[in-house]
Amino acid sequence: MPARTAPAKVNLGLHVLRRRADGFHDLATVFVPIGWADRLSAAPAPELSLTTDDPGLPADGSNLVVRAALALRHWAGDAGLGATLHLEKHVPYGAGLGGGSSDAAAALGLLADVWRLDVPEPDLRTLALGLGSDVPFFLDGVAAYGTGRGERLAPVADATGRPYRCPFWLVVAVPPVHVSTADAFALVTPSDQDRPDLAAAVASNDLGRWRAEVTNDFQPSVEAAVPEVRETREALEGAGAAHAVLSGTGSAVVGVFERGAGARAAVESLQDARPGRPRVWLEIPSSV
Repeated sequence: MPARTAPAKVNLGLHVLRRRADGFHDLATVFVPIGWADRLSAAPAPELSLTTDDPGLPADGSNLVVRAALALRHWAGDAGLGATLHLEKHVPYGAGLGGGSSDAAAALGLLADVWRLDVPEPDLRTLALGLGSDVPFFLDGVAAYGTGRGERLAPVADATGRPYRCPFWLVVAVPPVHVSTADAFALVTPSDQDRPDLAAAVASNDLGRWRAEVTNDFQPSVEAAVPEVRETREALEGAGAAHAVLSGTGSAVVGVFERGAGARAAVESLQDARPGRPRVWLEIPSSV
């Protein structure tokens, strides 16, 4: 069966600037793709159906993969298009890693191939945005500065003008708790006063600047409401992380390490922690 990987992302900084008249919030964030990924396969079939290897994951119309398939089929104007889809779930959900959004983006691309649809790029992005604010990011999968609801994307470049690649070792730790996005937004206080340029701060690769500017506005309130998130951040810092920041609205925390030995030691220490070991992903710099 044709298949696609659906990689996760981390947010390196997330600022909540203001609440909009439409009920959404204006944000500023840097999305960085990581190698932790789901796998989605599909084959033509008379009907549209989804199976998953995770019994806790819905396989009906509430799943973004099914919603993506229905949206693409509606765009094509062909109610007869069907497919058998299977999702291998590896990325934790409810963790601020964008796994569901990435699955949706993978479904759009995969089914366009399976159904032999020539979807213009603007239409593909419109379909993606209709599924969620960060789904468009996963169509490209390169580091991007997200503004608006997170859907307005600009590539992040390094000092030479090439697409940004993080030079640090990242330890992504997900405690065994879920954080409600709605609850996180209800607790955060928006502010657009004197906010640093996150894209410039990240691209500087200056860890002192990261500690001061690459911050997440949700982190204080989420840590107060969900102690496991605070404990995970403290564990990363105790293991030697030069910086630790919440991804999205959590529960994942990203620890930043300058050296691989320290990052690998942190992975071992977190996986050995009791009780309730976090799930951990080690993102190795592409230059290694």
